[in-house]
Amino acid sequence: MKHPRFLDNPAPKQNTEQQNFSLAFLHQMINSISDPIFVKDRQHRWVLVNDTYCDFVGHSREELIGKSDDDFFPQAEADVLQQKDELIFTANITIENQDLFTDAEGIIHLISTKKSCFEDETGNKFLVGNIRDIILQNEAAKVLGVTGRVTDLTELVQKSEALRESLEESDRQAESDLQRTNALLQAQQEAAIDGILIIDENRKIISFNQKFSQLWQIPAAVFQTRDDRQLLGWVLDKLANPDEFLTKVEYLYQYPEESSRDEIFLKSGKIFDRYSAPVRKQQGASSETSPSGDYYGRIWYFRDITEYKQAEAELRASQQRLTLLVEQTPLAIIEWNTNFQVQTWNRAAERIFGYTKEEMLENPFEIIIPEKARTHVDEIVTALLTQQGGNLSINENLTKDGRTIVCEWYNNPLVAPDGQVIGVASMGSDITERKRAEEEQQKFVALIENSSDFIAIASMEREVIYVNPAGLKMVGLSSLEVAKTKSMIDFHSPEAFAELREQIIPLMSQHGFWQGEFRYRHFQTGIEIPTDCNLFIVKHPETGEPFCQVAVVRDITERKQAKEALLKSEAQLRQQAQDLKETLRELQRTQTHLIQSEKMSSLGQLVAGVAHEINNPVNFIYGNLSPAKEYTQDLLALLQLYQSHYPKPVPEIEDFAELIELDFLKSDLPQILNSMNVGADRIREIVLSLRTFSRLDEAGMKAVDIHQGIDSTLMILQSRLKGNDQRPTIEIIKEYGKLPLVQCYAGQLNQVFMNILSNAIDALEEGVGRNQFKIQNDAHGLANAALTKFKIVRAASRREEKDWGDEGDEGDKGNKQCPMPNTSTTLSTSAQCPMPNYQCPISTIRICTQLQKPNQVIIRIADNGLGIPEDTKKQLFNPFFTTKPIGKGTGMGLAISYQIIAERHGGSLECISQPGQGAEFVINIPLIQQTST
Repeated sequence: MKHPRFLDNPAPKQNTEQQNFSLAFLHQMINSISDPIFVKDRQHRWVLVNDTYCDFVGHSREELIGKSDDDFFPQAEADVLQQKDELIFTANITIENQDLFTDAEGIIHLISTKKSCFEDETGNKFLVGNIRDIILQNEAAKVLGVTGRVTDLTELVQKSEALRESLEESDRQAESDLQRTNALLQAQQEAAIDGILIIDENRKIISFNQKFSQLWQIPAAVFQTRDDRQLLGWVLDKLANPDEFLTKVEYLYQYPEESSRDEIFLKSGKIFDRYSAPVRKQQGASSETSPSGDYYGRIWYFRDITEYKQAEAELRASQQRLTLLVEQTPLAIIEWNTNFQVQTWNRAAERIFGYTKEEMLENPFEIIIPEKARTHVDEIVTALLTQQGGNLSINENLTKDGRTIVCEWYNNPLVAPDGQVIGVASMGSDITERKRAEEEQQKFVALIENSSDFIAIASMEREVIYVNPAGLKMVGLSSLEVAKTKSMIDFHSPEAFAELREQIIPLMSQHGFWQGEFRYRHFQTGIEIPTDCNLFIVKHPETGEPFCQVAVVRDITERKQAKEALLKSEAQLRQQAQDLKETLRELQRTQTHLIQSEKMSSLGQLVAGVAHEINNPVNFIYGNLSPAKEYTQDLLALLQLYQSHYPKPVPEIEDFAELIELDFLKSDLPQILNSMNVGADRIREIVLSLRTFSRLDEAGMKAVDIHQGIDSTLMILQSRLKGNDQRPTIEIIKEYGKLPLVQCYAGQLNQVFMNILSNAIDALEEGVGRNQFKIQNDAHGLANAALTKFKIVRAASRREEKDWGDEGDEGDKGNKQCPMPNTSTTLSTSAQCPMPNYQCPISTIRICTQLQKPNQVIIRIADNGLGIPEDTKKQLFNPFFTTKPIGKGTGMGLAISYQIIAERHGGSLECISQPGQGAEFVINIPLIQQTST
């Protein structure tokens, strides 16, 4: 027998004799294999197939034998198969590849096919192939679970011997058939994808193929012993769980009627599929032996399925990712059948249309189609179902709440292997807002296209992107294509471009825009055109980075000529133009500062106006309180005289005196006047603080009391310092040093105090925990409720004295002076928890001033808030930088403050902070300014 095992490893004579197997044995052998097996002759006709192959292609053995691929498969597919088979015949090679295969039911399979060419002893060539269904490989267990398909090897060997002896006397044709059968069996065993091992009933090795030796990497010496136990010992060393493997093997040898299929794991990480079945007497053969004598050994099949397992895992992961993609994509993914019934409805579809998956499944797709769009959608559907288009469409749709939206759809027909459309998969997105934006953009484009002004767009590299028709006409260009070949420099004379580069572009880069008169060059005549020019930089809405420059220009040639005719003096015109340019430059330089300072100026004017308006009636009230007090005392004295001289008034007077509680009125009226006097004094103090803060009467540099400015700012912020239902009262700790009057711009310095203190309050509000304060708030509520009840009871007995200082200023009433060396310290009472078991957070702002010789005043404002990260601290004083939500902060407060301190006062402003340790702002300004800034 021409088998590598017998050629490479000579064995005793009884094992080297040629084994001639019968056709029945060959059928039993290949039918015991779970994969489809087939053999073709040189004319590409099937001469041998196993049961699994018949089941796989859907045709019986009788239908297949003697036929070729042309008789069963589509012509194109059959031609490809025959071309590959012919290559194997002519080149005498083995090919293993993957193909798509259509079975009798029209189902397309992805199969792995291994084909080899073999010759029998007479020179006839045969192609032997086996197939592995990659997609349906797990179904193989159902096929391989059938037992008893391996025939009785010993009996067939004996019959083969008898057949060989009889064939010596038969004709050469019979001998040729038998030799061909043996060659086919040998070829089939070696061509198999599986590693095959046959063990007899005495646990001796009968046969194996090279695939088995390669899978387990077993030396030839082990096979020469023919001892299955030595082979088993070699295998166990390679297993991750040898005990389980050995237990299963011993069990199968103890119960020879059992078949088994399982997976085994090697230490190397490989996974083998193992199948074992008993070898028994051929069914229907006569035998006088007992049933136990029907068992002739066991056949083992091993297949390396490591890659298949990995592919399965990757396929499962891919399916999971696909499912997640479908569910998490922002596109609505909808599948519907040819009856318009929804089969798939993802989360995005639920969000866009408002219908849940349960509401839409098996319901008609027309639910989301408005009546006026039905005709258009029907045309799209017809095109999809006939595979004639409709892949991209835009149409109106309806939501569950009755809204009409515009959606963009990407549609794909779902086509079965037979070419029939079985449904449609659609991906849609709500583009309602985009359509509106496009409509607005179209209006804007139409406006630009029809504008009489020159409108042009250039890149930041000065390349021309767009010029509108009016602009092309103004500069004498024929088309936009011609304009795009020009650069910005070509639109101006050398002198004008030098002015543009050196003067205008730097200003535009600094401020974002430039306005003024400028000159453009006519390309045909070379004449300069005077224009009113508006240049500005467009920034990206998300990144803030500039990405193009826009020019809006109006030809003012006629206007200039008319103006020159009207002007009497060219010198006056130049001076006026120069004045306008200087004014424009000054406005541009101060624009950024005015954005924020205008707000503070308006606030100062409002505060000063309110203070002035309040001051007049308060002065009127305050001025009349003293005469009113004197008049009241005179009237009460007169009443006393009446009571002393007329102790017994008439009953009517007695009744009225009792009605108005005359005795209480005489004692309470002076107290009321005193309370009014106290209230008027308090209002005057508030008005004075407001005027001090606004400093409108001190716009220039002047020597002022810094402490008054800080106190007036705190007065303005008093409402934010008080506790509320979101946070406790903020404690202000003042550590004022002995400072002389400081020469400064008082109003601007107050603006700096306001910005820093407001930011400190924001930081403290952000850091207060709601849960902890809720406990404190509940406790304060209990205390306040008790106090309110007490006041009601007290008021019921008599009229309570009203004191303006008691209402809304509890924090100020609790202030106490804490003497410290060289400082005047004011400590406000912190929020005290009314219940001893609760711990309340204390938010504090510490303000410290000191004189540092020889000529420096230092003001420190610190809070115990959350602190500032290092990356944020680096950008604090940058214009427009803010960490606050949109609409709450402009990002200009600290930038303006830095400018006021550094530029206006020649000082410095810095921030010292670490996350979790609060923040401290240090202001350092000269006591006396050296020069006027």
